[in-house]
Amino acid sequence: MQVRKFLLLTCFLIGFVNVLFAQKITTQQYIATYRNLAIEEMRRTGVPAAIKLAQGIVETQSGNGTLCLQSNNHFGIKCKNTWTGKTIKYDDDEAQECFRVYESARDSYRDHSDFLRSNPRYAFLFQFDGDDYKSWAYGLKQAGYATNKTYPQQLIKVIEDYNLQQYSLIAMGKIKAPSDAFPGTDTYAEAAPRETRPSSSAPSRSSSGTAKATSYPKGIFEINGRKAIYAKAGASLIQLANQYNKKLRKLVKYNDLDNDNSLAADMIIFLEKKSKKGAKEFHSVANGETMHSVAQAEGIQLRWLRRRNKMNEGEEPAAGQRLTLDGFAKSAPALSKNTRVIREEDKEPPSSVAEVVEDAKEEIAKAATPPPARETTKPAAEAPGGIPVAMIEDLKKAGTVTTSSTPKTTPPPAPAPAPKPAAGNPVKYHDVQPKETLYGIAKMYNKSVTQLQQWNNLENFDIKIGQRLVVNK
Repeated sequence: MQVRKFLLLTCFLIGFVNVLFAQKITTQQYIATYRNLAIEEMRRTGVPAAIKLAQGIVETQSGNGTLCLQSNNHFGIKCKNTWTGKTIKYDDDEAQECFRVYESARDSYRDHSDFLRSNPRYAFLFQFDGDDYKSWAYGLKQAGYATNKTYPQQLIKVIEDYNLQQYSLIAMGKIKAPSDAFPGTDTYAEAAPRETRPSSSAPSRSSSGTAKATSYPKGIFEINGRKAIYAKAGASLIQLANQYNKKLRKLVKYNDLDNDNSLAADMIIFLEKKSKKGAKEFHSVANGETMHSVAQAEGIQLRWLRRRNKMNEGEEPAAGQRLTLDGFAKSAPALSKNTRVIREEDKEPPSSVAEVVEDAKEEIAKAATPPPARETTKPAAEAPGGIPVAMIEDLKKAGTVTTSSTPKTTPPPAPAPAPKPAAGNPVKYHDVQPKETLYGIAKMYNKSVTQLQQWNNLENFDIKIGQRLVVNK
């Protein structure tokens, strides 16, 4: 009899201890544990970090729910017909329903984002702004994510009680993460958003010359004969590249971006290479406009906009100045007071032989096309074949064409070997880590992107994990 009582008491104590340990996670601890994942996923797919964290808290009782503890399923996603992974039976709306099982919380967070992004029922949610958590909360209920009638109110209350909105704003680049906000080894949530540029929307102007926001149609439209879309702040370039079947490095190049980070401001994104000249002759600079935003608004390549106006990289025009879009300005415009001083090593290098050859090929392809009737400025002198004389002279010096009527291009010469470092200035290397970009590495070592490209013979921004880069000479 005594043995039986002892066994019963032991079983009771073991069960009681298990319950105590199972309930140790607080909501604040859950947020601190998974906010980095939520920010990363918002940057990757556009699902608001505030909504993701709120759903995780509500669906798992802050990580203490039985389903979550047994399956790493943080969002109550059921098996569905498309799931081929592990499963678990759990009583929910009905007895013994099938739920997905994940190897880790990260897998659950990523699958939740992909589930919303790929399911047509939830497509309308991505039309809402990333910081509009109320529309997202009610939209999830409307799309049938949960059967609980008060599901939207629960999400909104959690977001507001625990200030989850800040994580959406951090992901969108609207606020910077405090230096002590993300303790631990994770770095993706701590990464500061890239420097915000003024919106590159094509502006309409008031009588005072101030740019006013212009609305753009949804989907693909054209500017200066080039296909483009209008993307909101926080949009992921990787996601846009996948959505429109483009290479990520091409989107970066087409839009004259410094890196492939998520967009820090609303802007036009071109899906194909911009033109070398604008559809009109001039552009009057409004307050807040930069060379980059003008290039986006007019659909002209940034390097050609600078050339046409005799401007260097980093120089910005003052408001009210008139930029030449077709032809070449006689002199550079007055510069803004905010123009930064350009160091010699940071100046945009002259066009490489490959770029000149590429330009020549385009000119040859267009040689048979007569100039438009509206041409009012005197065109630059051209050699037979439609290539400007100045360009022919540049190509002669580079040794890539002959003087015949039909220029012939040859492969550019192999780059000269990198010079040996001077004594006392040893070469430094950096091994590329996951999630690092060329821009971020340049900032890390206080170097320019151009320097890293020259030292490592890089033609674009593409780098690979494990690649060894020269970061100092």
